[in-house]
Amino acid sequence: MAAAVPLSLCKSPNFLIPSTCLGSSSFLRNAHVDPFKRSAEFRRYREKMNSREKRGIAYGMLLPVDPWAPNVDSQSIASQLFAFSLFPYIGFLYFITKSKSAPKLTLFGFYFLLAFVGATIPAGIYAKVRYGTSLSNVDWLHGGAESLLTLTNLFIVLGLREALRKAAGGKEKSTTNPGIKEDN
Repeated sequence: MAAAVPLSLCKSPNFLIPSTCLGSSSFLRNAHVDPFKRSAEFRRYREKMNSREKRGIAYGMLLPVDPWAPNVDSQSIASQLFAFSLFPYIGFLYFITKSKSAPKLTLFGFYFLLAFVGATIPAGIYAKVRYGTSLSNVDWLHGGAESLLTLTNLFIVLGLREALRKAAGGKEKSTTNPGIKEDN
């Protein structure tokens, strides 16, 4: 025989507030009544948030993007972040080139990453126009672009390996036979 469930467990919890209502202080004051009720105040709040001057902006956040908006997709945000990431990377290239501390092949690998970026952008556009989908869904284009990234990684690693071998080679000469003095 099933036990009876107390009525207090069947009520809507008072602590749950729809995420679209968090900006309205007057709505929050009356939230203890029933936070899910579509009151006139809630409708006015939604109309205010959907007005032309405030559409798509979540105030109080870092980015002026409404993450729940139907017209914002992850691909558009990703492409904006991808484009913005080039500025710090170019700064990195400037300072690593200026320092002259990186091995030549490694430095070439870091610059070769720009070839990957340069090939990925037209390949993504071609995939969108020709196939109507993103680059990651067209295997032969995506594989070709990623092969440039693989070459980039190989250049960086081989350059660093060469530098480590040179550094270890210089130390090995002087430490192989510590008892024998070298004549110059």
